[in-house]
Amino acid sequence: MKGLVTLKLFLNQENEVAVDGVSSKATVQDFFDAIDDFFTANPLPCETCKQNCCGGRFKINMDSVSARKISRGKVERIIPKLFVDMGENKLEVFLVAGNKKCRNLNGLGRCLVYKERPASCRTYICIAKSSCYKILEAAIVAELHHAMRAEYLDVVLADRATPAAAIEPAGALRQEIVSTSIAYNRNNYSEILIKDCVKADSAHSNVTPAEAAWFQELINKNV
Repeated sequence: MKGLVTLKLFLNQENEVAVDGVSSKATVQDFFDAIDDFFTANPLPCETCKQNCCGGRFKINMDSVSARKISRGKVERIIPKLFVDMGENKLEVFLVAGNKKCRNLNGLGRCLVYKERPASCRTYICIAKSSCYKILEAAIVAELHHAMRAEYLDVVLADRATPAAAIEPAGALRQEIVSTSIAYNRNNYSEILIKDCVKADSAHSNVTPAEAAWFQELINKNV
């Protein structure tokens, strides 16, 4: 038995943000805590940075846990404030559309939902990242966004204003999502294991089989 390994971030020899201590028991919350600890120890010069991370015009993936926290368990309350893209028969749910600034910023550009912000905001780092970090970021954000689609459809199906013709296809899509999601109906990030997010499912996680196999070998070292 190896000793308990704590998930943490550090700067490697290539000056990339790397990840250490990822085990089969590591949760998404562990990853987010490690990111916060990293920034506490390695503060970025945000005041002088010109990347405009939060104030730019882009789409921010909404995630199911964040939606539950922001809405205090009443997701239907924030659904009207989300940007939904149905392009190419694919349902996507975003916190903000690509042509608008985030509505959750105050006049000073500070986030009003910082403690409940979605995974795509939590995992974003504006400096170079290692391969492991990129895999975790892509898998976690995608899985939580995947679950958000089902949360959105739950509201659509419960809404009396939804056209009758839309009920059956919405229900079928919801069932398809729920059957493959491990984050659906979770209240906290601590309930979701990282290893379950990192899986070879190009339909929504964009993590290749080779990357998933490499990650599995990595966590096996920390069992």
